Amino acid sequence: VNEEGSEAAASTAVVIAGRSLNPNRVTFKANRPFLVFIREVPLNTIIFMGRVANPCVK
Repeated sequence: VNEEGSEAAASTAVVIAGRSLNPNRVTFKANRPFLVFIREVPLNTIIFMGRVANPCVK
């Protein structure tokens, strides 16, 4: 931090585990409103919940 301000940097990394690759994929067509949940399975705890109200809007 100085008289001119400060600078911030961020980084994102993605790791794909072998167990996430599924040859028998199910197709999800998001053409109407839907809910999305990210759940921590062993404790059955919802980590994130969201609603997509209009997925067809670009």
